[in-house]
Amino acid sequence: MDKKKLHLQTLALAVMLAASSLAAAAAAPPQGPGAVTLTNTAGNLWTASIGNTPLLGAFTDVFTFTNPVSAGSTAWGTLVNTSFLGYANVTFTGADLNGISLLTGALPVWPVTFNVATLLPASVTGPLKLTVHGVSNGGSYGGDINVVMSPVPEPVTYGMMIGGLGILAMLSRRRKQ
Repeated sequence: MDKKKLHLQTLALAVMLAASSLAAAAAAPPQGPGAVTLTNTAGNLWTASIGNTPLLGAFTDVFTFTNPVSAGSTAWGTLVNTSFLGYANVTFTGADLNGISLLTGALPVWPVTFNVATLLPASVTGPLKLTVHGVSNGGSYGGDINVVMSPVPEPVTYGMMIGGLGILAMLSRRRKQ
């Protein structure tokens, strides 16, 4: 009896996760391989929903982010495939963002397997390029990439700083005289 209850709970959890994934996908459709635009969501946080349904067999997807990333910025994100009883399976064999490896693996929770590629928070700069390698038997994957942009001082800030230093130099020179 307890074993049946556990299986029903697991199945209910899988259905809820699948429903939440569909709701998230409906809210922000993922951008496929190629040029991807990061969207400013709040303050310095920029994000993009990405994903693909690769052809059967081995694949390599490349996502090139069009927004420049300032030095000292931090990126993180996760790609997920949810496979039910081994159907619609995408297995990640490797992934990297500008040479920073993503952690890949599978979490089997019968009857569902979650195939995941995760980027832990990492310092990034310049144009971003995400490369995803894997094997598909007819599934798809999706996820989000997030970047906290390091603030870049405005030219006015530099002007005010130079002006302030000039005033300090002038006051110092007057005191000496």
